[in-house]
Amino acid sequence: MIISVGLYFRRKGIIDFVEVARRFPQYKFIWFGHISLYSIPKDIRRIVQYDHPDNVIFPGYIKGDIIEGAYSNADLFFFPSYEETEGIVVLEALASLQNVLVRDIPVYDGWLKDRKNCYMGNNNTEFSQLLEGIVEKKLPDLSKNGWQTAQAKSIPHIGKKLQNIYETVLS
Repeated sequence: MIISVGLYFRRKGIIDFVEVARRFPQYKFIWFGHISLYSIPKDIRRIVQYDHPDNVIFPGYIKGDIIEGAYSNADLFFFPSYEETEGIVVLEALASLQNVLVRDIPVYDGWLKDRKNCYMGNNNTEFSQLLEGIVEKKLPDLSKNGWQTAQAKSIPHIGKKLQNIYETVLS
């Protein structure tokens, strides 16, 4: 099972998610998220409603134990977003000890490192090759490295860093 989480926006990579899913009918792809279908472009609405392969599911917005279980039990978190401000869902996936495949975009510079704590691709061909390698366990499991990355960005860890900065400035 390959999952993603996000609103039904083109910039989130929803079209690429579905196109990659077409190449792997043997795997189940689930995109969690929701937005009013009347507020999105017609081509995206068509994809969500009916123009996707049978192995793709759009269950809508899910919270609590169900989404936590999806993060923890998926084979891969695949997030082909073209643009992010932070990538909170990526942090959630890393914190869930999940292998992560993302698009190589600038927002991840400095904290996500390809083949160290995640896998990065630039197009659907690369995503397909990496996805197969990860799911079929031909590539190393990076979930523990990813978890360490998420812990370094946790509120207690960041709070401690801020406390140290304030103490240094005030002393």
